[in-house]
Amino acid sequence: MKILIIHCAYQYKGGEDTVVAEEVDLLRSSGASVELLMFSNKGNAFLNVVQIPFNWSAYKTTLRTVRKFQPHVVHIHNLHFAASPSVLYALKKTGIPYVCTLHNFRLLCPSAILFYEGKAFLNSLTEHFPITAVRKGVYKHSIPLTFWLAVSMKLHQRLGIWKTVHRFIVLSRHAKEIFLSSRLGIREEKFVIKPNFCFSPPYVKVEDQNFFLYVGRLSEEKGIRLLLSVFSRSRYTLKIIGDGPLLSEVMQAAAANNNIQFLGSKTKGEVFELLGSCTALIFPSIWFEGMPLTIIEAFACGTPVITSELGAMEFMVTPNVDGLHFKANDEADMISKLDYWQQLPAAGKEVYRDNARKTYEERYTPEANARQLLAIYSSVIAPSAVTNLPLSFQGNPV
Repeated sequence: MKILIIHCAYQYKGGEDTVVAEEVDLLRSSGASVELLMFSNKGNAFLNVVQIPFNWSAYKTTLRTVRKFQPHVVHIHNLHFAASPSVLYALKKTGIPYVCTLHNFRLLCPSAILFYEGKAFLNSLTEHFPITAVRKGVYKHSIPLTFWLAVSMKLHQRLGIWKTVHRFIVLSRHAKEIFLSSRLGIREEKFVIKPNFCFSPPYVKVEDQNFFLYVGRLSEEKGIRLLLSVFSRSRYTLKIIGDGPLLSEVMQAAAANNNIQFLGSKTKGEVFELLGSCTALIFPSIWFEGMPLTIIEAFACGTPVITSELGAMEFMVTPNVDGLHFKANDEADMISKLDYWQQLPAAGKEVYRDNARKTYEERYTPEANARQLLAIYSSVIAPSAVTNLPLSFQGNPV
């Protein structure tokens, strides 16, 4: 099977960029021929913004790549902003079937994360035009930028280009429910739920070194301020890995509190090593999330997760089995769960660790993900094309 993957890299590398890279590796290891067409937002920022509605360069690049590679199917991840919806119009012209993973909620709201000023922002789900989002300037606190995004989003929705996508891959039941409850107007049968996955290093049980770990983007919606506030008033040790717009606040907190250690960015191997030795992963996000790769990586290491009870995290982590929930953005409840965890006997924590690894093996392995991906691709390819594929690629329609 020949698969073209299209993605626009983010300014700060995050879980979505990692997911794309790992899916490419997974598909290649499964025997597929994969071409990766990458766009980037690191170029001319002004030009990228101006071309949000339609980027002619991206349109022509997509057409050229498809005609040269001649894929059986195209898989789109992120199009914003340097790629733009122009990619969809190019694909429509070629007649090649295409699927799209919805990692966030950009199609529904200029905020992309349904989050503004420290809390969920859901107005755009029910408005014909996201006027409240524009008035508030939910994208980068800018009314003009938010308006430009909103106009582009609504224009392509009216033109019906999103309805030409053959399958939308969403990462959780929660995300599917949000899209179906919105005014996007996509039929339910076009949505397929497929979780993320991660490649697991050799699983070896290691001793709990009694520190909590945060891994991820250092930004408001990730609950960083909540995290710093809680641990600055706690005796528990916290190690932080990541980068992002709140970097200076994290460094200041680490300088002022001996129990908070900022480790900067780490390699994948180093992250796995720290995940395996920490007592639990802390995931304090205060937005819905798509499907946090960090939680899956923690489970792969047999590490329990203490997370906010919100969005995808509510379904990924089973309380008192492979982790704990606390009320989103609630310091008191987060502290109570940390206290509960620390008071558990070693044998009790070991049960959680075994369950965490079991969750990974049941839901998030590369093998299971490869089967799901290939089945989704096969379901949108013409029957004659599927017949000519090797048997290993002739997945059942989803």
